[in-house]
Amino acid sequence: MSQQHIDIWNAAADAFSQRYDAITDEQWSASTPCEEWSVKDLVDHAVGVQVGFTGGMVGAEIPEGADWPTTRDAIQAALAQEGALDGTTEFGPMGQVPKMVPFGVSAGDLLIHAWDLARAIGADEQLPAAAVTATLGGMQRFPEETMRATNMFGPALDCPADADEQTQLLAFTGRQV
Repeated sequence: MSQQHIDIWNAAADAFSQRYDAITDEQWSASTPCEEWSVKDLVDHAVGVQVGFTGGMVGAEIPEGADWPTTRDAIQAALAQEGALDGTTEFGPMGQVPKMVPFGVSAGDLLIHAWDLARAIGADEQLPAAAVTATLGGMQRFPEETMRATNMFGPALDCPADADEQTQLLAFTGRQV
């Protein structure tokens, strides 16, 4: 099961990297689907979550002030170590949970912000299907009060019942597609 979680994180990291690598100097101040965030703010948030949350959980050695490529490489190196996701960790109101639970949340955060970044800079918005499926399924199992807490996701938006999974995921996290 851990390898599946690592594969999902890697797919989300690849999706984010593709968009990150496409940012032009002029786009850093562009607005994003995340209210009041510029592209720079969005990237800083996404990298900050990966450094402070994911990196610490898996034992990644990330230098202070690291950019996305450095952060990604450090986390991937830590994930390559045997047992990187073994054990449990404290996860807010849920208490002690297997590391795979918050790791999945951080992968989902990165995936959704890859879409936000794509929308902001006019890049390809298509996300990796397996990562979308895993993220949507995981988020739908989370307690609503946790999903909609401050600094998490806004209210879910309505979407057609026959919408594809990416549209369902984005609407569930409050994104207008």
